[in-house]
Amino acid sequence: MAASSAIDEELQRLERKHGFTRPDRGDLNNPPGHWRDGKPDYRRADLEYYKGKTMNHKPGSLELIVENLVKKWEMEASHLPDYRTWTSINPETYKTQANGGKIYSGEESSTIGNYNWLLEPASKELYDSSQQTFESSHRSFRGAFLDGFPWEVLKVFAGPPKVTFSWRHWATFNGVYKGRAGEGEFLEMHGFGIATVNDQLRICQLEMFYEPDEFLKALEGKIPPSDLSMGKALLGSGCPIHQG
Repeated sequence: MAASSAIDEELQRLERKHGFTRPDRGDLNNPPGHWRDGKPDYRRADLEYYKGKTMNHKPGSLELIVENLVKKWEMEASHLPDYRTWTSINPETYKTQANGGKIYSGEESSTIGNYNWLLEPASKELYDSSQQTFESSHRSFRGAFLDGFPWEVLKVFAGPPKVTFSWRHWATFNGVYKGRAGEGEFLEMHGFGIATVNDQLRICQLEMFYEPDEFLKALEGKIPPSDLSMGKALLGSGCPIHQG
């Protein structure tokens, strides 16, 4: 209880100081379907989001609307097993795809979980989605990032119906991944997304583009985390003339 109270106080302090608003994932006290493993508690994840985010989108902005839509989708995909009950998608047309690879139906993507369809393009020696389940994938990454794995929208380039945006994902590696204990390394990744939505702003198709291999290599200690900073894995390290 003391830890929870301290988190609440810090959330409120940051909200007062910076004008932050809590991510809107819907009414968790009145979910549209039954919980997979009980009602989730996002307070610690929200605190890490507050502490690490680089943007503070204005209320009503397209960026904040898109960010909240994706956060609600993530909550529903992680904690509501029946995708037909999700309010963030159109269940009749919903499908997902990463890096132009395999297209997953709503039933397929909800069964295997977000990590597995998002990591489908990864090199098999780093992560083989076909050998993982919803449960095993969540154990792996929740076990690696004990304080959560925050995500933010950086910029929206085009609005509905084909919402195109850039994003950033980050975490502190303070757990264990594949038997390797983290030492508090800061890991981040950047990418682009296309969410095709209907007139109710429900996702019909979600496409994500990013570089999974570099992130996984850093998590395994094969490359330094600094190789991921500022979007280097996605955009490259820049002109060598300006690096010295």
